Amino acid sequence: MSDIRREMIMFSNLNCPTCAAKLETAVRALPGVASAKVVFGAASLDVEYDAGKVAYDRIADVASRMGLSVSARVPGTPSGN
Repeated sequence: MSDIRREMIMFSNLNCPTCAAKLETAVRALPGVASAKVVFGAASLDVEYDAGKVAYDRIADVASRMGLSVSARVPGTPSGN
């Protein structure tokens, strides 16, 4: 059974449009990620993923490897609930 989650991840230093596009592409490529959308003006990433296939920590690690710092994580409700 899938464990679909929605999260908004905020970054304190997402100030480069090219970096935002690269982050979105890299997160979308992770197995288990259904959708990922960076909102550059809000310095946030909206992501929907199957927690049974990819952990939040893996998503955050992608951002960290790009030099980004997570400033907040806002979990949403599981899909279908």
